Amino acid sequence: MAGCGAGAGKGQVRLESFEGLGSYTRLADLEPAELGTADAEEFQRTLERARLKNLDEVRAALSFVPPADRRGFAFAVPGCAADSAVLTVERDTLTAELTGGENVNCVQANYFLAVFSVDRGSIPPTPTLLTMPR
Repeated sequence: MAGCGAGAGKGQVRLESFEGLGSYTRLADLEPAELGTADAEEFQRTLERARLKNLDEVRAALSFVPPADRRGFAFAVPGCAADSAVLTVERDTLTAELTGGENVNCVQANYFLAVFSVDRGSIPPTPTLLTMPR
């Protein structure tokens, strides 16, 4: 499921939750956030304002509390027909990318919520969070 990229060893990254969000254009500028922060609260409020059909599942995913030795991050990643996501850890950057649904053409992008946990010791205190659109 969750993948590791350059600079990440096995077991450092885990995909904790993956939810489809639909094709809401309001999500285009939604910045990734670390769970348990003010940014994560704003991330959740933005998703709530989008009036998602699966808001209970989204709230549950965003309420994930990582153990003390891990940190949690939420990403809204644009794509088409994805079935999972991977997180690449490279130096001070965490990049979420969707997987699955190759060779499917969409008229409008769909968005997916991916919540990852990462070993606390494998990332800097303030990593850069990016999404890789598909």
